Amino acid sequence: MAEHERAKEPLPTRPRGGHPGFILCLDDAGHAELSRKVAEANKRSENRPR
Repeated sequence: MAEHERAKEPLPTRPRGGHPGFILCLDDAGHAELSRKVAEANKRSENRPR
């Protein structure tokens, strides 16, 4: 192993699962609104010229 490889710090590892600190708690109305927004964004990306 080269000298510069031994001096490197190990890369940080991200915990498995969702983004750390991100918690999403939705009621039925919030879930419906989020689903509508995602569907809109998906529709826009399908119609985007490539």
